[in-house]
Amino acid sequence: MRAWLIAFVLVLLACADDDGRSSALALEGRLIAPCCWTQTLDVHESELAKSLREEIEERLARGERADVIEEDLVDRFGERMRAVPKGKDPRTAIPLVTAIAMLAVAAALVVVLRRWTTKRATTTTPPPPARARDAYDERLDAELADLDDAR
Repeated sequence: MRAWLIAFVLVLLACADDDGRSSALALEGRLIAPCCWTQTLDVHESELAKSLREEIEERLARGERADVIEEDLVDRFGERMRAVPKGKDPRTAIPLVTAIAMLAVAAALVVVLRRWTTKRATTTTPPPPARARDAYDERLDAELADLDDAR
């Protein structure tokens, strides 16, 4: 119990020890690099992208809000700079979609398990019908008996 409490406190401290870099990364991930329009600022490696990342980090460190910085950059470089539509964040839907998918899989698993258990309980497999012995069966029994005698 004590280990769980320590782990919980460490996680809280790690979350509280945010130097603003996580919000800078989030903003950089929402904006496309205006030099080539192919990658977002957080992964693009051009001089312009590097200077814009530095500008974002400095402005966040001064206390400016991320949405104000985003609007300023979009005003400077155009609406095409947005990688995500204004006011939308697809990352907020991910936990909801994941939870719905998990519930659907759990429900399907319950249905399948119930079918298997009820089917197994209601149907008993009759033993296979005894087939008539033929010459091959007699020959096989004789060879097995010879092998037992040889030991």
